[in-house]
Amino acid sequence: MIGEPLPLAARIRAVANAGFPGIEFWFPHQFPMDDLARLVGDHGLEVALFDLEPSASHPYGHVADPHAGAEFSIRLDDALRLAERLRCRTVNVLQGGRLPEIDLGVQMRVAIDRLGEAAPQAANAGVTLCLEAINSIDRPGSFCDRSAIGLAIVAAVGSPYVRFQYDIYHLQLMEGNLIRTLERNIDLIGHVQIADPPGRHEPGTGEVNFPQVLATLDRIGYRRWVSLEYWPTDPLAHDFGWLPVERRR
Repeated sequence: MIGEPLPLAARIRAVANAGFPGIEFWFPHQFPMDDLARLVGDHGLEVALFDLEPSASHPYGHVADPHAGAEFSIRLDDALRLAERLRCRTVNVLQGGRLPEIDLGVQMRVAIDRLGEAAPQAANAGVTLCLEAINSIDRPGSFCDRSAIGLAIVAAVGSPYVRFQYDIYHLQLMEGNLIRTLERNIDLIGHVQIADPPGRHEPGTGEVNFPQVLATLDRIGYRRWVSLEYWPTDPLAHDFGWLPVERRR
């Protein structure tokens, strides 16, 4: 999202020059893998997270569709190979879409079983699988559109290699109550993403008190990645003035 108008090399260089230690992106196969691995290494960056590849039949993922187990396994195998190559330790499994012909509880059970089966494979690779809630305002038909659904699935799996991906933008739109949810569930959260609603732009452009959110993460002992997943109001500015340099690492 940040730096999208730029070529890959310029985007990675801009991240490094701004003082950030890592990058994340949606789908790794959108980039030449040799170039991506080289550029990340040359700039001393880490890959914080990427997403499992979707498919034409499941553009939002396979984890909660009872008929998509084989497709999920293929994409998980591919993602873990790429994670090893990129030295990435967190992968977003993509939560998939709501199937109206199937009860929500059944879909949750499918996700629990599928992630439970995947957890030992992820553990062997040293990779944490994250399940993200996606708001159903921007994306009608999301299966997991509230933190309660995702957290219940993660808790039921019961593996340290399966965690909830807490996206401030999506969950402020759906439910708010950000700080209390973080405080009560931090042990189940494996990745945090930030953008300011309603425009999904940089912090300070919307309704969330991000200094308070970031201070809360510090206070409750969160020590994993906090990623910037927003559309900059100026796509070419690369202005991170809202975040002091000392907070970028």
